[in-house]
Amino acid sequence: MNVSVQVSFDAAASDGPGASLVRWFRAARTGLYSGLVEAEARSGGGVVSEAQIVPDIDDLVRRFPRIGKTWPRFEEELATFPWGAQLVFLTEGEEPEVLGRASSYHVLRDGSIWRASALTSVDSPDDAASCTALVDFLHAALDGSNPLYGHIEWDDFDELTNLDTVLRRKRRTSLREGRQFLRGYAWVTVCPAELVTRLGGAAALEDLGAFHRVLPLRAGGVLLQASATMDGYTEQVMERLFEALAPVLPPGEPRPDPAHPYMRFVPRDAATVR
Repeated sequence: MNVSVQVSFDAAASDGPGASLVRWFRAARTGLYSGLVEAEARSGGGVVSEAQIVPDIDDLVRRFPRIGKTWPRFEEELATFPWGAQLVFLTEGEEPEVLGRASSYHVLRDGSIWRASALTSVDSPDDAASCTALVDFLHAALDGSNPLYGHIEWDDFDELTNLDTVLRRKRRTSLREGRQFLRGYAWVTVCPAELVTRLGGAAALEDLGAFHRVLPLRAGGVLLQASATMDGYTEQVMERLFEALAPVLPPGEPRPDPAHPYMRFVPRDAATVR
């Protein structure tokens, strides 16, 4: 089953944009896709990888085949904060299948907001070990940064959050107000330092008892894991999460979007909970 991990960054990233990209792709290689890296290294492992860099939106793609041999050069390019980057693992053969993909690109041409994502899969939504590994990857990829927002979801909603969709918020508005309002909530939610402070701090969030795990980031943000497994993210758990985060959620009456019938959300205006 496919799982999507998405994170938004802005110029408030405390460790610098290039460092945030290096950490993201390094954590993907050594954590999330470590099994694929090992399979490619074995003779007959059936896996092949390629990394790509696009220095600027109008530039040609620079390719780095078989990352086991080209990784140092790829990281050097990441450190320059390119417009786009990708690391992909494929099955070998005439019709390759994507086994995993990590990517990043500038949301705004001036580089003031950028996005990182990863696509992977889990064997079962109720497997605690694989679910924990997903969260541990995200924590390793972000520790040292103060992201604007992030989440782990079952599906990739084309960069939309659940609240962007049901509140009909424009994506750029949501991004630009990301340190004023939390952009959404999910099984795992990344909350920036500014909003953590308004919620009373990481210790206060942990004391609420509304989360399975509260994982602080060194730069002040937190990862909030709602339940031990993705399967455990029930309507009751989501309601508890919503109420805990309501003080920093954008106001408005949510309305279902027919284009996204499986989007999960609590049908209440967060402003009425505060």
